[in-house]
Amino acid sequence: MRIGVFGKGRLGSAIADCAGADLAWCIGRAEKPSGPVDVAIDASSGAAVREHLDWCLEQKADFLIGTTGWEIPNLIELVGQRIGVINAPNFSLTVALYARLSLILARFASRDESKDPFLVEHHHARKHDAPSGTAKLLAATLMKGCPRKTEWVIPAVGSDVKPHQLNVSSIRAGHTYSSHIVGVDAPGEVIELHHAARSAVPYAEGAIQAAHWIRGRKGLFMMDAVAKELLDPLFHEVNP
Repeated sequence: MRIGVFGKGRLGSAIADCAGADLAWCIGRAEKPSGPVDVAIDASSGAAVREHLDWCLEQKADFLIGTTGWEIPNLIELVGQRIGVINAPNFSLTVALYARLSLILARFASRDESKDPFLVEHHHARKHDAPSGTAKLLAATLMKGCPRKTEWVIPAVGSDVKPHQLNVSSIRAGHTYSSHIVGVDAPGEVIELHHAARSAVPYAEGAIQAAHWIRGRKGLFMMDAVAKELLDPLFHEVNP
C-alpha cells in the first residue's frame, strides 16, 4: 500500500516514520504530491483540507483527515461512494478506548444531579486551537452519557457555570504533547480518568491502522468505526 502524508509537523513526521516502506511521500505546505497513492493522510492544517480532499477525489485515493479547524458542509455529498474518507479528530486507539470509558463515567454521573462531570485538557504552548479536537469529542461523549448537560463552555473568570453546562478547561503551556482529564465531582468524592500522550507516535500508529482499514471501503467514516471493530469486543462480559 502506498501512503502519502500532507504535513511535516510532529504528527506528519511521526506518521511518515511509522509508514516505513509504504511511504510514497511526505510533503509540506508549499509542496505538491510527487505521485499517486492508495491513501493520503492529512496532518497539515485545517485551511488545506479542502484542497487535499479535491486532490484525493481526482486521484481516487482514500483520504484520512487528521487535522481540525476546517469546515466542509457538503462533505458527505462530495465524497459519496467515490473514495473512502475517515474524519479523525484523534487517530489514537487508546483515546478511542478512553472515550468509551468516559461515556460509562458520564452515564454514572447522569444518575445523580450532585455528580458533576468536567473536562480538562492540556497541550503545549504552540498548539493553536483550544479546546482541542479530542476535547470536543470527549465533551460530546460526556453530554451523550449525561443528557442534562446540553452544552459545553469554557467559563470566563468570575462567571458561574449553569447546571446544564459542561465545564471544559483548556491549558496551553510548556511542552506537554497531549493530556486530557475527564472527571466527576460529587459531594463526597471525585473520580478521574486521565490520558496523556508523550509524543505523536500513538496517533501515528493509529493513523496507519486506519489507512489499512479504509482500503476497499467507500463513503465517509469517523475513527470510531475503526475502533469499534478492535475495541468493542473488550467490553464483552465486563461484570466482575
